[in-house]
Amino acid sequence: MNRKGFQLIILTGQIFLTVVAVTLLDPDYNIKTQILWAGIFLYIAGLIAMNIFPDQSESLSTERSFIRVFRLLRHDFQNNLQVLYSMIQLKKHIAALQYIDDVKNSDKTVNHICNNLTDIPLMCCLLEMFYRLRQKNIDMTVEVISKSPSLPQLSRLKKEMENYVLQFDKIQGKKDIKIILKNSEIEIFSETIGESYILR
Repeated sequence: MNRKGFQLIILTGQIFLTVVAVTLLDPDYNIKTQILWAGIFLYIAGLIAMNIFPDQSESLSTERSFIRVFRLLRHDFQNNLQVLYSMIQLKKHIAALQYIDDVKNSDKTVNHICNNLTDIPLMCCLLEMFYRLRQKNIDMTVEVISKSPSLPQLSRLKKEMENYVLQFDKIQGKKDIKIILKNSEIEIFSETIGESYILR
C-alpha cells in the first residue's frame, strides 16, 4: 500500500471515530442511530484492518515457495560447481567449457520467467518446477504471452506437471516440456510424449 492510501485510511478512520464518539455521547440520539453508527464504525475499522494486515496465509505460502526455490537453486549451483571441479581436475577443459555453455543456456528459461512475469507465486511455482525437472534431466521451457495472466489454481498446474513427470519416467533419451502462459490459460506441451494439455 502506498503512503497516500495509508494516510487516507487513517484520516477516514479518524473522521468516523469522531462522528461515532459524538453520536454515542449525545443523549438526544436514539439507540437505533447509535447502533447504526457503531456498525458503520466497525465496518470501516474492518476495512482498515484488511488493508493494513493482508491475508497472512497467502504471504506464508509464497514465502515457503520462495524458500523451496532458493534451496533448489542452491543445490543446483553446488552440483554445477562439483561437476566443473571434477572436469577441471581431470583436465577436461573443453568439456568444462561446454558444460558452462549448457548451464548458461538452461538459465535462459529462469531469466525469461523472472523478466516476463509479475505474479510472484506463479514465478516461484515455475522456478520450483524448472529446478525439479532439471534434476530429472527434463528440459523445461516457458513462453510468456501475457505478463499478468489470470490463471487457474497453481495446484492444478503442479498436479498436471506431476502427471507428465510420471510419463517421462517410462521414456529414455531427451525429455522436454513447454509451458505457454496465456491470458487465462496455460498450455503444457511435450514433443517427447506428443501430448498437449490446456488448463483454464
